Amino acid sequence: MQLSDKAQEALNQVVARFQSGDLSAVVEVVRLRRQAADAPSQSWSLSNQVLAYIQTHSLDCRGYRQWEQVGRQVRKGARAAWILAPITILIENEDGEKVSVVRGFKSVPVFAVHDTDGKPLPQVDYTPPILPPLSDVARKLGVTVAWQPTPADRLGDCDLTGQRIRVGTHDAQVFFHELAHAAHARLNGHLRGGQHADQETIAEFTACVLMQLYGLGDRSGNAWRYIRSYNSDPIRAIAEALTTVEKVLEVLGV
Repeated sequence: MQLSDKAQEALNQVVARFQSGDLSAVVEVVRLRRQAADAPSQSWSLSNQVLAYIQTHSLDCRGYRQWEQVGRQVRKGARAAWILAPITILIENEDGEKVSVVRGFKSVPVFAVHDTDGKPLPQVDYTPPILPPLSDVARKLGVTVAWQPTPADRLGDCDLTGQRIRVGTHDAQVFFHELAHAAHARLNGHLRGGQHADQETIAEFTACVLMQLYGLGDRSGNAWRYIRSYNSDPIRAIAEALTTVEKVLEVLGV
């Protein structure tokens, strides 16, 4: 089976971008969107939600007392994340009305749900309202996709057999990365445990090609940094991965 013309074109464009040295990064904070407004952070400003997420990789962060109110206790030694709360005062405007104005900000500590113990919280559906491309392919391949918060050291993962992936963000590239792992497992029968440079290079480069193919943004800069973190010679690593990347794309039917 050969790649479609569009898939081959996307692959060629990504390769050309790496070879030309155009490694522009696309900076995007991505996060799961809770399907139930059951966390105080849902009323925070977007900047505070992003601040907390960057520090904790969790969407459910609360103050110490707020966790106590739902029957959970912050673990001893847990590291706080810091958000900014406005300092407001009441003043009288030209019409004689009392209005609240912001006079500054103060730092407020909050803690992520994974740093607490206690009563279980209500289940939340983290499935994106619009599934990313290739979600139907995942089903056809028998891959179970779970959209859920993931540990702080990752945004997604794939089991060694490629039968189950977890995605802790609505960013399509993370889904593509884990789906590429699952497809790669079908080529070899299974993945090797742990973070192996060749497997990570194949998955990340495949995800970058798929982002290009579906017009979801140029992630070559982010992909380059990721691949470089695993390889002292990333260009060589990509060249060695290309044959397998093409096979992975064939498994995905693109």
